[in-house]
Amino acid sequence: MGSANAFIMVGRPDPLHNGIYPTHCLILHENDKPWWVLTPIFRFPDECKPENCKIIVWIPTVEHMLEDALLMIGIYVLKDKELVSLAMRFFKNKEENRIWLYNDIDRKNLKKLREVCKRILPRYNVKIVVAITLDSTILRQVEVLKEYEVECEVCIARFRRDRDYWGDGKLGEFKEYDIWEKKW
Repeated sequence: MGSANAFIMVGRPDPLHNGIYPTHCLILHENDKPWWVLTPIFRFPDECKPENCKIIVWIPTVEHMLEDALLMIGIYVLKDKELVSLAMRFFKNKEENRIWLYNDIDRKNLKKLREVCKRILPRYNVKIVVAITLDSTILRQVEVLKEYEVECEVCIARFRRDRDYWGDGKLGEFKEYDIWEKKW
């Protein structure tokens, strides 16, 4: 199992405190191949019922990983009728909780789904908070969020301390990183 390199919290925005009432979390694992895991977030144990505890896994396209996550939000969280209908028509794999975007959908149909997602997202009162590690591929895809009219925050590491696992095992320095100048 690959380590997690990014997280997206999905929920309703809190207009008073600029927070989020989270309902779902997307976790990006990147190693030999990337995969997004969409899971519901429950604040109370009695909220978890079989019908709403579904976990969805997608193998995204590497070049559009972040947009593929937004598409998952549109289909599985917002359950937009137009997107769901198109997804049911376009996906070759009818297994509900596992999609491999390189095999399970034609490229032009996937592009159409992304276009529809971009168009429908502004209709919904949804907020996303994206937390990205410095080694994640989607760090280079953040700019695409400018094309989507969705309330969002992007959290990127400013400081980092790593352990030298391949050397003496000691913790390294607490370093500051400037992702815009890419000095790491």
